[in-house]
Amino acid sequence: MFKKILLLLCMGIITVGFASSDYDRDITVKDQSRNEKVKTVFREMMDRYEEKDLDGFFSYVSEDRFLQDYMLFYEAIEKDMREYDTLSIDTWVDKITEDGVKRFLYVKWEKRYDKVDSDTQIQKLGYSRFLFDEINGKYKLIGLAGNNFWGESLPEWREEVPQIAGQEPEQTSGELSTALPDLVVVNVTCTGTSIATITFSLKNIGQGATQSGSIEWSATNGPDNGSGAYASDLQAGETSSQITWIDSFYGCSSGTVTVDPNDLIQESDESNNQTNF
Repeated sequence: MFKKILLLLCMGIITVGFASSDYDRDITVKDQSRNEKVKTVFREMMDRYEEKDLDGFFSYVSEDRFLQDYMLFYEAIEKDMREYDTLSIDTWVDKITEDGVKRFLYVKWEKRYDKVDSDTQIQKLGYSRFLFDEINGKYKLIGLAGNNFWGESLPEWREEVPQIAGQEPEQTSGELSTALPDLVVVNVTCTGTSIATITFSLKNIGQGATQSGSIEWSATNGPDNGSGAYASDLQAGETSSQITWIDSFYGCSSGTVTVDPNDLIQESDESNNQTNF
Protein backbone atom coordinates (compact mmCIF):
# COMPACT_ATOMS: atom_id res chain seq x y z
CA MET A 1 0.00 0.00 0.00
CA PHE A 2 2.80 2.41 0.88
CA LYS A 3 4.53 1.75 -2.43
CA LYS A 4 1.26 2.41 -4.30
CA ILE A 5 0.75 5.74 -2.55
CA LEU A 6 4.33 6.74 -3.23
CA LEU A 7 3.93 5.87 -6.90
CA LEU A 8 0.75 7.98 -7.17
CA LEU A 9 2.47 10.94 -5.52
CA CYS A 10 5.37 10.70 -7.96
CA MET A 11 2.97 10.58 -10.90
CA GLY A 12 1.18 13.63 -9.53
CA ILE A 13 4.44 15.55 -9.28
CA ILE A 14 5.36 14.58 -12.83
CA THR A 15 1.90 15.62 -14.09
CA VAL A 16 2.15 18.98 -12.34
CA GLY A 17 5.58 19.47 -13.85
CA PHE A 18 4.31 18.88 -17.36
CA ALA A 19 1.31 21.15 -16.76
CA SER A 20 3.60 23.97 -15.67
CA SER A 21 5.78 23.48 -18.75
CA ASP A 22 2.74 23.48 -21.05
CA TYR A 23 1.45 26.67 -19.43
CA ASP A 24 4.78 28.46 -19.94
CA ARG A 25 4.88 27.25 -23.52
CA ASP A 26 1.33 28.53 -24.15
CA ILE A 27 2.30 31.95 -22.80
CA THR A 28 5.37 32.03 -25.05
CA VAL A 29 3.31 31.08 -28.12
CA LYS A 30 0.70 33.71 -27.25
CA ASP A 31 3.39 36.40 -26.88
CA GLN A 32 4.94 35.44 -30.20
CA SER A 33 1.48 35.57 -31.79
CA ARG A 34 0.91 39.08 -30.42
CA ASN A 35 4.27 40.18 -31.81
CA GLU A 36 3.41 38.83 -35.24
CA LYS A 37 0.01 40.58 -35.15
CA VAL A 38 1.69 43.89 -34.40
CA LYS A 39 4.21 43.47 -37.22
CA THR A 40 1.37 42.57 -39.60
CA VAL A 41 -0.59 45.70 -38.61
CA PHE A 42 2.53 47.83 -39.12
CA ARG A 43 3.04 46.37 -42.62
CA GLU A 44 -0.60 47.04 -43.47
CA MET A 45 -0.25 50.65 -42.33
CA MET A 46 2.88 50.97 -44.47
CA ASP A 47 0.94 49.77 -47.52
CA ARG A 48 -1.93 52.18 -46.88
CA TYR A 49 0.51 55.08 -46.38
CA GLU A 50 2.37 54.41 -49.63
CA GLU A 51 -0.92 53.97 -51.51
CA LYS A 52 -2.19 57.28 -50.06
CA ASP A 53 -5.20 55.49 -48.60
CA LEU A 54 -6.05 57.84 -45.72
CA ASP A 55 -9.13 56.01 -44.45
CA GLY A 56 -7.40 52.66 -44.72
CA PHE A 57 -4.40 53.97 -42.77
CA PHE A 58 -6.54 55.33 -39.93
CA SER A 59 -8.52 52.11 -39.64
CA TYR A 60 -5.40 50.91 -37.77
CA VAL A 61 -5.27 53.93 -35.42
CA SER A 62 -7.32 54.13 -32.22
CA GLU A 63 -9.03 57.50 -32.00
CA ASP A 64 -10.22 56.89 -28.43
CA ARG A 65 -6.92 55.66 -26.98
CA PHE A 66 -4.45 57.66 -29.04
CA LEU A 67 -1.99 59.23 -26.58
CA GLN A 68 -1.16 62.29 -28.69
CA ASP A 69 -3.33 64.75 -30.62
CA TYR A 70 -5.35 62.49 -32.92
CA MET A 71 -6.65 65.28 -35.18
CA LEU A 72 -3.18 66.76 -35.52
CA PHE A 73 -1.85 63.34 -36.53
CA TYR A 74 -4.70 62.99 -39.04
CA GLU A 75 -3.90 66.39 -40.57
CA ALA A 76 -0.19 65.49 -40.73
CA ILE A 77 -0.82 62.22 -42.60
CA GLU A 78 -3.26 63.97 -44.93
CA LYS A 79 -0.60 66.62 -45.66
CA ASP A 80 2.02 63.92 -46.32
CA MET A 81 -0.24 62.21 -48.82
CA ARG A 82 -1.04 65.50 -50.52
CA GLU A 83 2.52 66.85 -50.77
CA TYR A 84 4.75 63.76 -51.10
CA ASP A 85 5.20 61.19 -53.82
CA THR A 86 6.87 58.27 -52.10
CA LEU A 87 9.57 56.55 -54.12
CA SER A 88 10.57 53.83 -51.67
CA ILE A 89 10.59 53.06 -47.96
CA ASP A 90 12.72 50.35 -46.34
CA THR A 91 12.05 49.27 -42.74
CA TRP A 92 13.82 46.93 -40.33
CA VAL A 93 12.19 45.82 -37.08
CA ASP A 94 14.81 46.20 -34.36
CA LYS A 95 12.93 44.83 -31.36
CA ILE A 96 9.52 44.41 -29.74
CA THR A 97 8.97 44.99 -26.03
CA GLU A 98 5.80 44.39 -24.07
CA ASP A 99 3.70 46.16 -21.45
CA GLY A 100 0.95 43.69 -20.67
CA VAL A 101 -0.82 43.17 -23.98
CA LYS A 102 0.60 46.43 -25.34
CA ARG A 103 3.56 46.18 -27.68
CA PHE A 104 6.34 48.72 -28.39
CA LEU A 105 7.63 48.19 -31.93
CA TYR A 106 11.09 49.69 -32.59
CA VAL A 107 11.83 50.22 -36.28
CA LYS A 108 14.84 51.49 -38.22
CA TRP A 109 13.86 53.02 -41.55
CA GLU A 110 15.03 54.80 -44.65
CA LYS A 111 12.72 56.62 -47.03
CA ARG A 112 13.20 58.47 -50.29
CA TYR A 113 10.46 60.60 -51.79
CA ASP A 114 9.69 63.58 -54.03
CA LYS A 115 7.75 66.70 -53.19
CA VAL A 116 4.72 66.99 -55.46
CA ASP A 117 5.08 69.62 -58.23
CA SER A 118 8.79 70.17 -57.58
CA ASP A 119 12.14 68.65 -58.43
CA THR A 120 13.06 68.32 -54.77
CA GLN A 121 14.02 64.79 -53.74
CA ILE A 122 14.40 64.01 -50.05
CA GLN A 123 16.15 61.11 -48.35
CA LYS A 124 15.81 60.45 -44.64
CA LEU A 125 16.96 57.90 -42.09
CA GLY A 126 15.30 57.34 -38.75
CA TYR A 127 14.60 55.22 -35.70
CA SER A 128 11.03 55.21 -34.38
CA ARG A 129 8.96 53.55 -31.69
CA PHE A 130 5.32 52.66 -32.30
CA LEU A 131 2.98 51.72 -29.46
CA PHE A 132 0.15 49.28 -30.23
CA ASP A 133 -2.66 48.12 -27.97
CA GLU A 134 -5.13 45.27 -28.40
CA ILE A 135 -8.65 46.65 -28.81
CA ASN A 136 -11.55 44.23 -29.33
CA GLY A 137 -9.13 41.53 -30.39
CA LYS A 138 -7.26 43.71 -32.91
CA TYR A 139 -4.05 45.69 -32.47
CA LYS A 140 -4.19 49.42 -33.21
CA LEU A 141 -1.65 52.23 -33.05
CA ILE A 142 -1.97 54.43 -29.94
CA GLY A 143 1.29 56.42 -29.92
CA LEU A 144 4.56 57.32 -31.69
CA ALA A 145 8.02 58.47 -30.64
CA GLY A 146 11.45 59.00 -32.17
CA ASN A 147 12.04 60.27 -35.69
CA ASN A 148 8.99 61.43 -37.62
CA PHE A 149 8.28 58.48 -39.84
CA TRP A 150 4.64 59.38 -40.51
CA GLY A 151 3.32 62.93 -40.68
CA GLU A 152 6.62 64.80 -40.64
CA SER A 153 5.42 67.35 -43.21
CA LEU A 154 3.33 69.16 -40.55
CA PRO A 155 5.53 71.18 -38.14
CA GLU A 156 2.93 71.15 -35.34
CA TRP A 157 2.87 67.35 -35.41
CA ARG A 158 6.68 67.10 -35.33
CA GLU A 159 6.57 68.89 -31.97
CA GLU A 160 4.13 66.25 -30.67
CA VAL A 161 6.56 63.36 -31.19
CA PRO A 162 8.93 62.79 -28.24
CA GLN A 163 12.52 61.77 -28.83
CA ILE A 164 13.94 58.36 -27.97
CA ALA A 165 17.46 57.06 -27.51
CA GLY A 166 19.07 55.93 -30.75
CA GLN A 167 17.08 58.09 -33.17
CA GLU A 168 18.86 59.55 -36.17
CA PRO A 169 19.58 63.27 -36.70
CA GLU A 170 16.46 64.96 -38.06
CA GLN A 171 17.91 65.94 -41.42
CA THR A 172 19.72 63.86 -44.03
CA SER A 173 21.56 64.77 -47.21
CA GLY A 174 18.55 65.33 -49.44
CA GLU A 175 16.78 67.67 -47.05
CA LEU A 176 19.90 69.60 -46.12
CA SER A 177 20.28 70.66 -49.75
CA THR A 178 16.76 72.14 -49.81
CA ALA A 179 16.68 73.84 -46.40
CA LEU A 180 17.71 77.48 -46.90
CA PRO A 181 18.91 80.18 -44.51
CA ASP A 182 17.14 83.52 -44.08
CA LEU A 183 19.35 86.40 -42.92
CA VAL A 184 18.16 89.51 -41.10
CA VAL A 185 19.78 92.38 -39.16
CA VAL A 186 18.85 92.63 -35.47
CA ASN A 187 19.72 94.68 -32.36
CA VAL A 188 20.70 97.84 -34.26
CA THR A 189 21.77 100.80 -32.11
CA CYS A 190 23.42 104.15 -32.90
CA THR A 191 25.09 106.36 -30.29
CA GLY A 192 27.10 109.58 -30.51
CA THR A 193 26.68 113.08 -31.97
CA SER A 194 29.65 114.04 -34.13
CA ILE A 195 31.10 110.51 -34.16
CA ALA A 196 28.47 107.80 -34.44
CA THR A 197 28.93 104.22 -33.29
CA ILE A 198 26.54 101.79 -34.98
CA THR A 199 26.27 98.28 -33.52
CA PHE A 200 24.18 95.37 -34.81
CA SER A 201 24.04 91.59 -35.16
CA LEU A 202 23.17 89.24 -37.98
CA LYS A 203 20.64 86.45 -37.43
CA ASN A 204 19.66 83.40 -39.45
CA ILE A 205 15.92 82.86 -39.03
CA GLY A 206 15.75 80.24 -41.80
CA GLN A 207 15.68 76.44 -41.74
CA GLY A 208 19.17 75.84 -43.14
CA ALA A 209 22.70 77.00 -42.37
CA THR A 210 24.71 79.46 -44.44
CA GLN A 211 27.53 77.67 -46.22
CA SER A 212 29.69 80.51 -47.51
CA GLY A 213 32.37 80.81 -44.82
CA SER A 214 31.54 84.49 -44.23
CA ILE A 215 28.55 86.84 -44.47
CA GLU A 216 28.88 90.32 -45.99
CA TRP A 217 27.16 93.41 -44.60
CA SER A 218 26.91 97.08 -45.59
CA ALA A 219 25.74 100.20 -43.75
CA THR A 220 24.83 103.79 -44.55
CA ASN A 221 24.61 106.79 -42.23
CA GLY A 222 23.71 109.98 -44.01
CA PRO A 223 26.07 110.22 -47.00
CA ASP A 224 28.62 107.89 -45.39
CA ASN A 225 28.91 104.19 -46.22
CA GLY A 226 30.64 101.26 -44.61
CA SER A 227 30.95 97.54 -45.26
CA GLY A 228 32.51 94.42 -43.88
CA ALA A 229 32.01 90.71 -43.38
CA TYR A 230 31.18 88.40 -40.48
CA ALA A 231 33.86 85.72 -40.76
CA SER A 232 31.71 82.70 -39.94
CA ASP A 233 28.64 80.79 -41.02
CA LEU A 234 25.37 80.92 -39.08
CA GLN A 235 23.34 77.82 -38.27
CA ALA A 236 19.53 77.92 -38.37
CA GLY A 237 18.35 80.15 -35.52
CA GLU A 238 21.86 81.39 -34.68
CA THR A 239 22.74 85.06 -34.03
CA SER A 240 26.18 86.52 -34.66
CA SER A 241 28.27 88.30 -32.07
CA GLN A 242 27.95 92.09 -32.01
CA ILE A 243 29.36 93.99 -35.00
CA THR A 244 30.50 97.63 -34.66
CA TRP A 245 30.88 100.27 -37.36
CA ILE A 246 32.13 103.76 -36.47
CA ASP A 247 31.14 106.68 -38.69
CA SER A 248 33.75 109.38 -38.12
CA PHE A 249 31.90 112.29 -39.74
CA TYR A 250 28.21 112.15 -38.96
CA GLY A 251 26.04 111.69 -35.89
CA CYS A 252 23.08 109.37 -35.77
CA SER A 253 21.21 110.53 -38.82
CA SER A 254 18.89 108.08 -40.51
CA GLY A 255 20.65 105.05 -41.92
CA THR A 256 20.36 101.38 -42.82
CA VAL A 257 22.25 98.15 -42.26
CA THR A 258 22.01 95.41 -44.89
CA VAL A 259 23.11 91.78 -44.65
CA ASP A 260 24.30 89.99 -47.79
CA PRO A 261 23.95 93.16 -49.93
CA ASN A 262 25.30 91.46 -53.04
CA ASP A 263 22.98 88.44 -52.78
CA LEU A 264 25.84 85.97 -52.56
CA ILE A 265 23.88 83.63 -50.27
CA GLN A 266 20.72 81.90 -51.48
CA GLU A 267 17.93 82.51 -48.96
CA SER A 268 14.35 81.45 -48.48
CA ASP A 269 13.38 85.17 -48.30
CA GLU A 270 15.52 87.75 -50.08
CA SER A 271 13.29 90.72 -49.19
CA ASN A 272 14.08 91.15 -45.47
CA ASN A 273 17.84 91.80 -45.46
CA GLN A 274 17.72 95.51 -44.59
CA THR A 275 16.98 97.24 -41.28
CA ASN A 276 16.67 101.00 -40.72
CA PHE A 277 17.89 102.97 -37.71
